[in-house]
Amino acid sequence: MPSPQLWAAQSRRQPSPAARFSSSQTGRGPAGHRALRSAAVATTSLWFSRNPDKAWAEKLYLGFIPVFFLYNAVVQRMGWLDVGTGWHVVQNLGMWLPYCVFLPAWLRRRSGVAWQESYWFKYQLFLAVWVFYCTYFHTEYFFEVLGLRYRFPAVGLLFDSALVGPDEAGAAAAFEKVPIGMYWNAIAFFVVYHTAAVVCMRRVRALTLGFPPVARQLAWAVIVGATALFFAWAETRLYITQAASGNVWYVDLPAMLRWGSLFYALYFVVSFPTVYRLDEDPDAPRWSISRTVIEASFVGMTSLFLLDLWVHWIGPIV
Repeated sequence: MPSPQLWAAQSRRQPSPAARFSSSQTGRGPAGHRALRSAAVATTSLWFSRNPDKAWAEKLYLGFIPVFFLYNAVVQRMGWLDVGTGWHVVQNLGMWLPYCVFLPAWLRRRSGVAWQESYWFKYQLFLAVWVFYCTYFHTEYFFEVLGLRYRFPAVGLLFDSALVGPDEAGAAAAFEKVPIGMYWNAIAFFVVYHTAAVVCMRRVRALTLGFPPVARQLAWAVIVGATALFFAWAETRLYITQAASGNVWYVDLPAMLRWGSLFYALYFVVSFPTVYRLDEDPDAPRWSISRTVIEASFVGMTSLFLLDLWVHWIGPIV
């Protein structure tokens, strides 16, 4: 039997398990960096992404939610929706750019991740592209199918599809044209929905990890569908308020809440899981800017096709 002195000497010469892991698994090079990232996020909350760059942005944008509600409440109660084109553009850019773009750009300037590779930037780029499609094309379906109306009489710059939707000759008089500021307004709205939705979907999905593969896939479909329907309903219920009713309204609000929410959810059954996939895996290659634009365009065109199928099979609700 070795003496205590000999045993202690041998122990000092043996590296610890952590040291063996560090030397064999986390050396320099791509493989080592991937292992370090995986080890660093092994105890990450089930609410947030295992990718620390994405998790940081999710926490930041969750903080935007109370700012968003406060901003909208002030604008509505002060009567600032009834302004000319210039202030209309400024107040909608002001709801989105300072917190959602400028703030993360400043806070992450020394993060070690290039701005064009950062999740926050690709997330905002994705939403900007996706919102362009759904504001330019999809809003026309909201006018015709759901009875949405926009009334901003002092705004002179309107921009939406000339061919899709209501007849251009009478669209403005019928409050069926899109004011230019709604493009930036919608990005801020979608930051709220997509951030909260993805965080909640990830947490619920974690409860299904022990399911068999087929059951897990079915559960994911249910999670996506239920989340999409909730946020579609919640926007209408919370946004169409008495304070805003002179500018934005539905011809038949109860029908919109009951049936229109299903129509609106067709947006999110495509976009929510796509945002979920964006840079979700810390060990996978980051999405490029071109892939981000392509994926956002896919969401825009696929959701447009789903809306058109609704019109084929069901038709307008008003």
